[in-house]
Amino acid sequence: AGACNYDPSASCDDGSCDFGSCAGCTDPTACNFLPNALIDDGSCEFDSCAGCTDPAACNYDATATIEDETCFYPNEGEDCEGNCLTDCNGNGICDEEEIFGCTYQFACNYNADATIEDGSCEITSCAGCTYEGATNFNPELTLENGTCIFEVEDVCPGDFDSDGIVGVEDLMYFLSVYSTECN
Repeated sequence: AGACNYDPSASCDDGSCDFGSCAGCTDPTACNFLPNALIDDGSCEFDSCAGCTDPAACNYDATATIEDETCFYPNEGEDCEGNCLTDCNGNGICDEEEIFGCTYQFACNYNADATIEDGSCEITSCAGCTYEGATNFNPELTLENGTCIFEVEDVCPGDFDSDGIVGVEDLMYFLSVYSTECN
């Protein structure tokens, strides 16, 4: 009765029983399941058709029939390649990850982590004379506001930082105070 060619009407075994032509994997969850197999030959395997079966996953495998828990998904706001889905300002930072704050590095409330200037920069509480050569130098201040006072005998014309050299730093100082009103 276990043979592929079993004949229930036969009353005598003539030695022609075939146990191979209908043998195969009889487990319907296996990759190599044979629906016509009547005899399980132990050949069932579960690896060749395993993969990610979720169509929403980045590594979806349409041929996979067994979920192998390898699915991975994009980060929020990104596609599967890590590109932003929304980046309105085109700076390469996804809109969901933008940090609003003061981006002007000389402002009192400068935020080094800010990616979007929000107009909150404040420049008065930390402003004053920041040049060491000035008589009113204040090392606690971070923003030069053009109020430095230099002794006349120590000043080289155009050497605003009193380092004895008229250089780029002096030009930057001049430009930082250009067009400001003096007391």
